[in-house]
Amino acid sequence: MQKRKIFAGLTSAALMASLLTGCGGSPSAQDPNAGKAPAAGSEQSMVLRLANSHNEEHITSQACQKFADMVKEKTDGRIDIQCFFAGQLGDERSTIEQCQFGGLDFTRVSSGASAEFAPLMNALQMPYEYTDVDHLFRVLDGEIGQQVFDTFEENNLVGVTYLHPGSRNFFNAKKEIHTPADLAGMKIRVSESDLMLSMMEHLGGIGTPLPFNDTYSSIQTGVVDGAENNMTSYVEMSFYEVAPYWTYDGHSYMPDMILASKQTMDKLSAEDQEIVKACAKEASLWHREAWEESEAKNAKVAAEKGCTLTTLTEDELKQFQDAVAPMYDSFLNDEQKAIVESVQALA
Repeated sequence: MQKRKIFAGLTSAALMASLLTGCGGSPSAQDPNAGKAPAAGSEQSMVLRLANSHNEEHITSQACQKFADMVKEKTDGRIDIQCFFAGQLGDERSTIEQCQFGGLDFTRVSSGASAEFAPLMNALQMPYEYTDVDHLFRVLDGEIGQQVFDTFEENNLVGVTYLHPGSRNFFNAKKEIHTPADLAGMKIRVSESDLMLSMMEHLGGIGTPLPFNDTYSSIQTGVVDGAENNMTSYVEMSFYEVAPYWTYDGHSYMPDMILASKQTMDKLSAEDQEIVKACAKEASLWHREAWEESEAKNAKVAAEKGCTLTTLTEDELKQFQDAVAPMYDSFLNDEQKAIVESVQALA
């Protein structure tokens, strides 16, 4: 573990210490069984916490709540996971650090935020890497997805399940986008990610990292010309009002996931660990179906609102793919490249 990660997390852990009693925090030093996993069949009860930056109504938040409800039901109330939405417990990076040091039990985060804690994740979020969503889940549900999850344990984290991230596409206030040449000189809001900034540079646009909640006003006032996200966010956040040009280029599938604190998982019996993972998987399968329905519904809404929805031809899409191809050599190390080759073999 890098020292900077340790120091970065100590502050978050200390700040949360007073909240930990009965909430999945460190067991009392006076407890002779402190740190030991309870035996199978143990009736020990605990209240755990799950952080999520989305608001409570978001489909991904609903999946998190379903996960929590199922765990409570399957354990007859012994394990009560309480969900905190809208960033109440911190931003994604902060909640990962809190889980890392035992100050928080679970967090729902994006692959972009988690890649620093498991660098192999970069190999699963490269632009234009997946042919479609079925290809994505062949990867995440198989050996590759588990191999990447396993690397989180080096930073005291446990990968619990992957969640549907939605296909990310460009939208803007100015014109239709058919080729990278159309993006030339356009300022596009992206997350604070080296990967996304590099992608925009290769496509000829100007990547502008801004907080997500500033996206609408930044387009409205001309600070940026557009942004990129999934169709559900495009409609639910009313981005179509200020950026009516949408392009289906599908440049990114950046997996969301639920991560757990290894300290929390180690406190659970083997049986309860299996219950947690099984419930998370069931919630993720519900989420996939609900997400696809949401995307279709919101695409219809966008069309009804008069948005221009552009579908690229094969030749146009290939121009985008060719533009970012050098990133696969410059951005990835040899281990990550090997993962990408395995991903491509499942296409």
